[in-house]
Amino acid sequence: QSLNSGFFSSPRQIQNTHTGLDLSVPEYQEIHGKLMSGHVEYRIVVVTRLAAFKSAKHKPEDVVQFMVSKKYSEIEELYQKLAARYHRASLPPLPRKVLFVGESDICERRAMFNDIMKFISKDEDLATSPELLEFLGTKSTCAVDFKGKNIPDEKEKEDEESETLDFFKEEVTPDLISQLSSVGNAKKGEEKAEEEEEEEDLDPLGLIRY
Repeated sequence: QSLNSGFFSSPRQIQNTHTGLDLSVPEYQEIHGKLMSGHVEYRIVVVTRLAAFKSAKHKPEDVVQFMVSKKYSEIEELYQKLAARYHRASLPPLPRKVLFVGESDICERRAMFNDIMKFISKDEDLATSPELLEFLGTKSTCAVDFKGKNIPDEKEKEDEESETLDFFKEEVTPDLISQLSSVGNAKKGEEKAEEEEEEEDLDPLGLIRY
């Protein structure tokens, strides 16, 4: 049975209690493009109680489960980043690149990606690394205080920001209009004064009036 992406509560217990994160790659999906093009996406199931993956409405003990789909190149990029930063971590081997990928290759890749993800979720440094958080699409790519307070939803932040901007616009607009009108009036005053000065220059002795 295929899993739907998105967050949902899970009664399932966390196997890696020391990291608070379980990762697995139970299936893959072939995405067909136009003509003969297409690619394969590997579905990564995430089961976690880490606050970085939850909204402010969740309790600290809540377990959430969601799924992300990633291509070979995306998983390879994460693998290279983790291998470069965490030298001591002996990651399981990455599936080899081949020019033409058959069904058996895809099945083998899924199994190897599953081993890699399980390894990552058991390691405290890797499981809470900014690289992994970003890869899994969490709202926060910062691992600081990930076990503590929950991080508020981005949408809530956006709503607050938009409210602030609306308020700012309402306050500023009348001021801008009044400033523009006062500048306009000042310019008119300057023009009038210039005209009077010109008249005086043309007739310094009052000969025209006489």
